[in-house]
Amino acid sequence: MDHGAQQHQPHHHPMEQQQQSYHQQHPAMMRLYEVQKEVQSLGSAVCTFSGLQHDRDYKRIERELTRLLLEVDKVDTEGKPELQGARKRAAQEVEGLLRYLEENATHPSRIAIEDLSNEARQLVDDRVVAPQRSGGVAEINDELVEALQEIILRLTQVKTEGRVPLRKARYRALTRMCAVQDVVEGRTQQQTLSLPLSGETHEAVNLINQVMVKVSVARSQLVALLMGLSGRDSCAHLSRILTEMQVELDALDVSGDAAIRNYRKQVVEEINGLLKHLDLEGEGEDTRR
Repeated sequence: MDHGAQQHQPHHHPMEQQQQSYHQQHPAMMRLYEVQKEVQSLGSAVCTFSGLQHDRDYKRIERELTRLLLEVDKVDTEGKPELQGARKRAAQEVEGLLRYLEENATHPSRIAIEDLSNEARQLVDDRVVAPQRSGGVAEINDELVEALQEIILRLTQVKTEGRVPLRKARYRALTRMCAVQDVVEGRTQQQTLSLPLSGETHEAVNLINQVMVKVSVARSQLVALLMGLSGRDSCAHLSRILTEMQVELDALDVSGDAAIRNYRKQVVEEINGLLKHLDLEGEGEDTRR
């Protein structure tokens, strides 16, 4: 054993140690430990919150932190420096979390992400949702794809400064817009097959065309859902409608004609693509809840 090392070890006076353990057992200290535990559990909520100041979760977290700050202030330190120091450190930690929460929710980059999300939402509302609401046809075309692409590009250029809440907000907005872009780009064109068609073939094409009209409506509804322009309950409803369309197409006898088989296959693939986005949207919603 190194005697030199032994000599340099600080000797705690028994009285000093007694005093330390006395402070640790002091009711004020015990109360600060309890508050500390609550602060820690709220800390993770603060660090992952990626919304804005008017969000319900923001208000809830802010309320809880303010309550803890008042709890810390109420602790009676009896004028003892050690207890006063502990109380001050606890208050500073809560204040730091309140500051971090506000900084992220009001950060210029967070506002920029929200503005771009609103711009995309407005674009989809004008071109897809509004026309269909008034009985017209949604304008899902290459122009819409390009306009979305341009917003996505600007979104990727928003600086997040390595802050987790900002990165999370940007990622969520990007995921939604890319999903919309994917749905819009994956649309099937209605096919015109070379005439003359036999009676049976004609009937099959007619039915596929009818399903195509329904797919087009469902596509617009999904785009509205992805951009937060329709109620959450429409998720299950849309899924049911699309599954019914699949059943309808599966029941179709197209054994005789390769061109029609291929046409049906394309429509089935698009329906599968729409269902995949619906599943992801449903999962994302459950996770957020």
